[in-house]
Amino acid sequence: MSFRLNLSKKFFQAGSDFLHLIIGILLIILGGFFVLHLFYNLKSLLLEKDFAVTVGIILNKVFFALMILEVAHTVVVSYQEHIIRPEPFLIIGLIASVRRVLVLTLNLVEKIPSQEEFYRAMLETGVLALLILILIIGLVLLQKNQKPQG
Repeated sequence: MSFRLNLSKKFFQAGSDFLHLIIGILLIILGGFFVLHLFYNLKSLLLEKDFAVTVGIILNKVFFALMILEVAHTVVVSYQEHIIRPEPFLIIGLIASVRRVLVLTLNLVEKIPSQEEFYRAMLETGVLALLILILIIGLVLLQKNQKPQG
């Protein structure tokens, strides 16, 4: 009975390792293509739009690439250590929240919003600011908890 259990455990672990490897490779390829696409379109971005809007668009794309990279890192760590750590997910949430604040600000700069659109954007920004604060507190608490006592 123990032999069967050991064999099935090794089979599922090998399958999990294989899938982690494939997903990690795909994420790295996706991130690479995304960055190459950004560089390819950089000239047209810089020439067509207002500089502030261009910087916002570029930062938005860079933050998206960082999210892909962080997800790939999470996959690699879970592949190597066979555990899922909470920190990378908090970092991904933090990057996504900052990215959304950036997009909201960019939308407000690009066009003159109505009073209702402005109110909604400010409300969403406030909620995102609270979420960012909570994620940072979570990261700090996790780091303090991991440090050895002494």
